Amino acid sequence: MPYIDAMQAYFFDLDGTLTDSRAGLYPAFRRGLETIGVPVVSDAQLKKFLGTPLPQVFRAMRPDVSQIEIDHGMAAFRALFERTGIVANELYPGVIELLRGVQKRGSAIWIVTSKPQNQAIEVVRYLKLDNYVAGVIGAGLAETDTKTDLVGRALVAAQVDSGEAVMVGDRSYDVIGAIENGVLPIGALWGYGSEDELKNAGCQHFAKSPDDFRMAYVETRAGFTDFSLTAAAARY
Repeated sequence: MPYIDAMQAYFFDLDGTLTDSRAGLYPAFRRGLETIGVPVVSDAQLKKFLGTPLPQVFRAMRPDVSQIEIDHGMAAFRALFERTGIVANELYPGVIELLRGVQKRGSAIWIVTSKPQNQAIEVVRYLKLDNYVAGVIGAGLAETDTKTDLVGRALVAAQVDSGEAVMVGDRSYDVIGAIENGVLPIGALWGYGSEDELKNAGCQHFAKSPDDFRMAYVETRAGFTDFSLTAAAARY
């Protein structure tokens, strides 16, 4: 069973886990959707797609969308997001203290995000997280990488075994990607996903805030003997 004492690497999702990116994402989402012919979308509709790769968003909102239209929509999204969205990111309260706590215990911090890697790197630089983060693992520009692919790449990049890492995220993708790689998932309940969504994906450990996570999963010597990665992975 995985023990926090053994954790050599902490993998963090970006949007909805370390940063609140809604102020920059919503306008960019709308620009991309307008480009594919979906002109009016509410915040409530957009909230469901936070953390979702853009091609999936476009197909959900317009099932008959063509690949060429998806490409145009993604280009429109990126043109606006890279101009105004990156600087609209804000860190959640307690994130810096959390990252300092992970550093203090001697574990490495990696960003593992479905956001295109170049954009994620720019967000990390803008928010001055460079001093804390060992590396950024993100999607390619086509955004076809699954979270399972990304967590697998992170394990290789961090040079740790699956039992030496945790994946912290707010959406089902984070949980599934962790479990399918044998990594312990921990649900970030302060983010965009719900507790039910995370539980249904197989998550058994949660934190209500970055401070709660730091105290429970960084500054702790407790083990997790009730978590069976084998049983959870059997769902998939």
